[in-house]
Amino acid sequence: MQLIHDVKGMSKIILIFLLLVAFALGALLSYVWTMGFYAPSEYHNPSRATIVIENVAFDPQDTSFVNVTVLNPSYSPSNAFIYRIEARTIDDGLLHEINVSSPPIPFILGRGKSQTFTCNWNWANYTDIKLPPSTGRNVEIHVILADNTGGFDLVAKPFVSLLATDASFNETINPTVLNVTVQNLGTSATYVNVTSITLDIAQNISATAITPSLPYSLAPGSPAVTFTVPWDWTTSRNQTVTITVHTRQGYIGRLTTTTP
Repeated sequence: MQLIHDVKGMSKIILIFLLLVAFALGALLSYVWTMGFYAPSEYHNPSRATIVIENVAFDPQDTSFVNVTVLNPSYSPSNAFIYRIEARTIDDGLLHEINVSSPPIPFILGRGKSQTFTCNWNWANYTDIKLPPSTGRNVEIHVILADNTGGFDLVAKPFVSLLATDASFNETINPTVLNVTVQNLGTSATYVNVTSITLDIAQNISATAITPSLPYSLAPGSPAVTFTVPWDWTTSRNQTVTITVHTRQGYIGRLTTTTP
């Protein structure tokens, strides 16, 4: 009699176990069936090479280049043939093709591989003379593949605000000099070294003739400095002159004024 009760109890346990297994299998099959029907196409591996821009890096102390790191993911079906890299400046919508880089472009990037390209491009002052210097503004970096696909990244360049704030003439004191006041704002990302000051209607002015002498370092937020530039402006009365302040880092400051 005890054996019969034990068999009945064991049968109930087995039955419950089998029901649980059947329920779990049914739920799993239902999930797989549903996901296979509704899964969107983006979950599928791409049919052609694709790339990702992992990083775009600017050096605030050297505006002549930008580093662009590109990844060809391991799920990409083939090598990526990088055909060109270009930058689009947001302010004016212009495209700037980067023709010189290290390593050189075109470049074949293998699956699962990452590569950093050092691209020669003066990103600080891309606008024409009518527009202010562009540091700190957004730029799109485009990496174009041979089949005209690719990727892009929107990044902000380091902000450096070098300003030529004032130009003064004083015929009574000295009509053969021009005083130019320059400032590096406190919000700037780095210091600058002023290396030259040029005038668009005068001959090149020797840096040693300017006082204080150049190069001259300006830290972010440091007091404005007034440079005395030797120039006999009395021979160019009532003329528009554009004053350009150049730095070792590549940043410039411009000011347009009219002689008395």
